[in-house]
Amino acid sequence: MWLFHELATGFSWPVHDSRIQLYRILLAAAALLKALATLFLGDWNRLRVNSFGRFRLERTWGAGQARLISAVHKPLVLARLLASVLLLVGIEPKAAIAILLVGFGHELCYEYRFNTIYIATCLCFLLPAGSLGTTLGLSDGVSTDNAWSQFLIVLLTVDVYWNSAYQKLRSRQFRTGLSLVQQAYIADTVRPRIVGREYWHPPTGVTAAMAAGAVPRQWRALPVLVIMLEILLPIGLLVPVLRPFAVAAGIALHLGFLSILPLRLAPFTLASLATYLLFVP
Repeated sequence: MWLFHELATGFSWPVHDSRIQLYRILLAAAALLKALATLFLGDWNRLRVNSFGRFRLERTWGAGQARLISAVHKPLVLARLLASVLLLVGIEPKAAIAILLVGFGHELCYEYRFNTIYIATCLCFLLPAGSLGTTLGLSDGVSTDNAWSQFLIVLLTVDVYWNSAYQKLRSRQFRTGLSLVQQAYIADTVRPRIVGREYWHPPTGVTAAMAAGAVPRQWRALPVLVIMLEILLPIGLLVPVLRPFAVAAGIALHLGFLSILPLRLAPFTLASLATYLLFVP
């Protein structure tokens, strides 16, 4: 397993430069999706005076800091949009990453989401890479320039899967299927009242009684499957003979998550699936 080879050799085990370069393109596309979502899903004006977003910001940070955070909101959104494009096409990629990290740090001040933290951390781990590429073209070389970055991103993704499984195991509400039933019930209830298509999955037929605790047996099996997949996926991605099955299972798992909140989870889904490229040295 190449992760152990990297540790044993002090990160002198060569990897294909093209993997990090393609990953850089896909991660930039994820960052671009986040910026576009901020522009078109209502976040552009969420910190205006007398808005609920501004009220929450003031309660969290105080009036003075809330004014500062609000003042730089729109400029940083536009800067993130430009930086995402620059990273995508490979123009000054590390400067673009620095701008994106400032923008994501600002976003976390008013909307603390794990998927933003994950994408921002992946961007941080691209900074030590020695061969990110300068265009949309990919190198065919093999070197140690990107070994450290590739190792960190893979390790982070393994931790995300296993930590997610651990949190689900600790939650009786999730283990019993109740949280999934309640999510489905809320989705079915509010779907007619939402402008646009927020949910991709078909109506589930969940009733109020099921959401109150009468969870059917088939709904109890689903969380067990999700937890098992999150535990086994990193192992399958690292073992060559299991990798095709793990990739298929991972795509299915993320598409399932995506169907719950497609507009919000699309960048995280793309960023997560892009890391599968890096599980191969």
